[in-house]
Amino acid sequence: MLLPFQVTNNITLLGSELFNLYLVKGETYAIIEGGVSGVTYPFLEQLNQLNVPPETISHLVILHSHFDHMMVFPTLKGRYPWMKIVTSALNQATFSSERIVAKFFDSDRKITLALRERRMISEAPILQASSFFLPEILVREGSVLDLGKGLKMKFLEIPGHSPDCMGAFLEDEGVLFCSDGAGFYTPPDFFRPNYWYRLEDAEKSLDKMIAIDPEILCRGHYGAMIGKDLARKHLQMNRQCIEDFKTYIHEKMNGGYSVEEITRDVTLRFSKGFLELFPPEQNHQLWKLLIQRTFEHFGIEIEER
Repeated sequence: MLLPFQVTNNITLLGSELFNLYLVKGETYAIIEGGVSGVTYPFLEQLNQLNVPPETISHLVILHSHFDHMMVFPTLKGRYPWMKIVTSALNQATFSSERIVAKFFDSDRKITLALRERRMISEAPILQASSFFLPEILVREGSVLDLGKGLKMKFLEIPGHSPDCMGAFLEDEGVLFCSDGAGFYTPPDFFRPNYWYRLEDAEKSLDKMIAIDPEILCRGHYGAMIGKDLARKHLQMNRQCIEDFKTYIHEKMNGGYSVEEITRDVTLRFSKGFLELFPPEQNHQLWKLLIQRTFEHFGIEIEER
């Protein structure tokens, strides 16, 4: 997709292919998803192309507290303090932790370096942890953000990828913003699970989104699935990839493979697309965590293997 891309009359996809931001128009604007700091300047230029002045943007919506979904916002909040941070009620403590915030900035610096090394960006803002923000509007299951002109955003809890992962549903337009709640997808048809928090919750969350049956599914990476059939297929394939991964892990466990052996295999198979920007050791840790969550699902502690 060439960006900016008009998803609907009221929704525009911005940012980059890898790190998406969505501009949602009511009486005022909200930005859903915050990407990494490396897309800040392209995003600001996109707003300029669309003739959207900063004073018309009222809310910055964080659908889960992973750094690659919110690091454009420190610059925006610093420049335009009237923009209100909207996020899960679970993040009040998270965003107050100096240790956790420092990890956000460290991870963002590594991704920014990787983007520059690959000539995917030319420059990025220099961020300091002191520029981070506290949430101002805390949302839970059923909370509604009214942007005016009939544009209402209803929040739903879709944990599994993270404990705080939220979806935002525009019922009148049939648009569901799922962030990373619908698994990892890399075009054209590569799916992989991402339940870093809890497998059972990820399954329930996917079933919840499948039941909503959205017309359009807006992800945090690689854009939007437009059309009920495509959105439905995307959700169902992510649900199936969890079942396939569970079967794979079960077979490896029965075959006597060690956790380290399984992790090496999974890391090689699944570290594709934007995950290639992550340091190898970080990808290894992520996939080992996924295997641990799968072991927990089977009632086996990873230390026992």
